[in-house]
Amino acid sequence: MASAGRFGTVGEREFIAFMAVVTAMSALAIDTMLPAFGAMREAFELAPDSTRLSLTVTLFIIGNGVGLFFFGPLTDSLGRKPVLRLSLAMYGASALLAAFAPTLTVLYASRLLWGIAASGPRVLAQAIVRDRYSGPELARTMTLIQTFFALAPILGPLIGRSILEVGSWRWVFGFGTICAVVAATWGLRLPETLEPDQRRPLSFNSTITGLKAAMAHPVTRNYALSIAVGFGAFFSFLGSSELILDDLYGRPNWFVPYFMAKSVIMSALAFTASRALRRVRADSWALGAGLCFFAASSMLLVATLVSDGIPRFWLFLVLYTAAGLSHASMFPSATSVALEPMGALAGTAAAAIGILTSILGALLASLIDRSIDGSFTPVAVGYLIYATTGLILQFRARRALDFT
Repeated sequence: MASAGRFGTVGEREFIAFMAVVTAMSALAIDTMLPAFGAMREAFELAPDSTRLSLTVTLFIIGNGVGLFFFGPLTDSLGRKPVLRLSLAMYGASALLAAFAPTLTVLYASRLLWGIAASGPRVLAQAIVRDRYSGPELARTMTLIQTFFALAPILGPLIGRSILEVGSWRWVFGFGTICAVVAATWGLRLPETLEPDQRRPLSFNSTITGLKAAMAHPVTRNYALSIAVGFGAFFSFLGSSELILDDLYGRPNWFVPYFMAKSVIMSALAFTASRALRRVRADSWALGAGLCFFAASSMLLVATLVSDGIPRFWLFLVLYTAAGLSHASMFPSATSVALEPMGALAGTAAAAIGILTSILGALLASLIDRSIDGSFTPVAVGYLIYATTGLILQFRARRALDFT
């Protein structure tokens, strides 16, 4: 762990709380909006079953991926605090534009800009944590932040519904501006964590060189790919679980409580992992979680094949949940090990991991989602392939680690 003097008077608990809030801002920008879709359809004179508002989520995610290309290299060049202020200012302004959007076109544009802005806090949180910590403390802090991040899918809709009780859907977007102002004000207490002599020149060639350098390191590259492959399963869960519960099991009302229960368990598991990482090495924890992902996926496929494509509901629920929780447990530890060798290049490396996760994870998820047709078999096969691939990549990364 770095010296306390370099990081001013911000204590560990406050630091972790701030990083958790900053990290969760991207998820909250989506989750708080979902309960407002009905009111928004009325405001924009859309049919009750119109799917046009789903584009506000898609554009946000696209913007989030695009923004990673900029904010990662920017923070390695200009420092953490200036880029954090810039991204939070863009976040607040985009949310305000969405709140006052007179047409769907303006709303779509604001959501794209909002997504770009939200990628800044996401990258900066990982880079700042890497500046402050290394080794076991890095993994433990990443996992603690994951504890709070996992609660965003629960808190977001609750916040959105509460706002709608007292105001219009526009206030839901206005809440994003309030979050940005609070985070920016709170962030004034955070000292700069990247020294001037460690900063990289800002140019296109330097950015490309930095991205190549991050992915050229065998530890960073293989862990990043392992994370991305696992997110293929996670994104598939987000996109298909409601369909699976409805079409395969005839239980559409189970999706919301199941999603919320899984988020609570995920948060509890992350907190447990943060304690365990005081005694267990981060790469060992990531490997154990990867093995659990593989085991749960294997049992899930066997249960599916012996049940003609639709395993018994409770067995499916247990194994499907176990597979998802295993990857969620692996992600923060694997990310910390991937960032460990990067040093001053942590911002660019975090961006590279985010880009890889977003693009490759989404593509792999689409392969599963498009194959679901009255059977759970494509999901089970996909999960096992991704779990196996992730394990292979982890073993390759571990061979490159220096344990001396």
